[in-house]
Amino acid sequence: MVVARLCIPIAAAVLAASYSTLARAHHEALFGPQSSLAIESDGFVSLQTHVRLRGSGDSLSRETTSIVSGGIAPIAGVPWVVTLVQPFTYENARGAPGNQTGAFSGCTGCLTRENLLLNTSYRFMFTGLQRVTGKDGNFALVSASVEPPTGAKDYAPFHGPPNFIAAAMTGVEWSSFSTVALGYYRINVADGTGSKKGNNFLVALGFTFTPIDEARMLSFQMGLAAEVHDRDVLAGAPIDQSGGWEIFASPTLVWGAAQSWRYFVYASLPVVQDYRSVAQEDRWRAGIGMIYSFDRGPALAVGPSQGHQH
Repeated sequence: MVVARLCIPIAAAVLAASYSTLARAHHEALFGPQSSLAIESDGFVSLQTHVRLRGSGDSLSRETTSIVSGGIAPIAGVPWVVTLVQPFTYENARGAPGNQTGAFSGCTGCLTRENLLLNTSYRFMFTGLQRVTGKDGNFALVSASVEPPTGAKDYAPFHGPPNFIAAAMTGVEWSSFSTVALGYYRINVADGTGSKKGNNFLVALGFTFTPIDEARMLSFQMGLAAEVHDRDVLAGAPIDQSGGWEIFASPTLVWGAAQSWRYFVYASLPVVQDYRSVAQEDRWRAGIGMIYSFDRGPALAVGPSQGHQH
């Protein structure tokens, strides 16, 4: 499916410079090579790793986030999926983090468990287009997530504020080609001191060419996304040297030797960016992962398909 193949590592991209890879990891976890998989199958499990380099000179830092995630369609025949995402991040800061709030604000080399992410998604099938094209990548999807403070990175477990995510996407698939449009908004809640990371949103387009799409799969993808980050807030006051925007491109390769298995690798490179702090500027991001999908229920398999990932 389009989504499936679309694994737009848009995915790789999400929250911002002020965000740890976690954010991006969350984004990938929700809209990378598995989210569509979850919608069109009875369920899935996934292992992923994402690396991000940002800043320069004394502010240069690298973050590596590994993600364990899984989703299930709890009601047979209904395209509704519940997903759990658990990231673990290692950050090696070569320079002082500077005037920041939140993730790794006092850390130079930390391995930590991130907050758990609980997501629910519902997919609307474009049945007319699916019949005409013979493809099930014609759809719209809405998604909502909550991030309870279960991790140990920014606060003691269950002592920080929750965060929230809303997203929507739509896809069109025909022949060996597909495209997906995505919108994503993350709300970060202030803690008891009035400090928080800035909210951020992202809009993206993904384009896919899938020459092999049966039990085996080979898919070439390109994502183009724009993301904006609001200023961080410290004790109720916006931090001037924070926030900004960027546009980035994400070439991706997705393949699989069997119907239930999909593997992907991607890189994300900034095309243009404008952040108020050099420490937030992106250099590159990259990721690799694998997804195993459970057998599809007949009511969910509307047309010929393949592992979908979005």
